[in-house]
Amino acid sequence: MEFDGRIHTATRGQFVLLPHGVPHALRPGSMPPPRVLQISSPGGWECFVEDLIEARAQVSSGGRLDPAALNAIAAKYRITYEE
Repeated sequence: MEFDGRIHTATRGQFVLLPHGVPHALRPGSMPPPRVLQISSPGGWECFVEDLIEARAQVSSGGRLDPAALNAIAAKYRITYEE
């Protein structure tokens, strides 16, 4: 997990708590990649994920996300992605 300008490694059984609005990035650090359970409160994140899945052909190419296309969808949910 990358946030606050640093990379933090969570091992099996650990969790990370991030306050609302904290820019962060998840990066797999092992093979196979870890399984992640995300709990977001208040709700609404699931609606963004549904929209993102429906627009997957428009927001990604060659396995990479297009930040401009992604942010066009994310704006509805007051989410901003940085490259």
